[in-house]
Amino acid sequence: MTNKECIDRWAEYIIPSVLKAEYALQVEVPEWKERLRRLNEPGGEDPHKVAEEYCHDIARIIVTQGSDYVPDGTIDGE
Repeated sequence: MTNKECIDRWAEYIIPSVLKAEYALQVEVPEWKERLRRLNEPGGEDPHKVAEEYCHDIARIIVTQGSDYVPDGTIDGE
């Protein structure tokens, strides 16, 4: 895969999926918006921990809302 093909793949498939999942997460768990906003405040949560949790929640949405998703009991709430 060339660099241009890689960029096109990211732009066409990966980034739109992440943005759609981020929107879905904001709707599903509105508390995330406030948590992210508070990262700019002194004495707040560890930004690395918050980023890790946020990315994990976005990945969960991408996987569970995918057309090939099959529950296998490994995700809480399945």
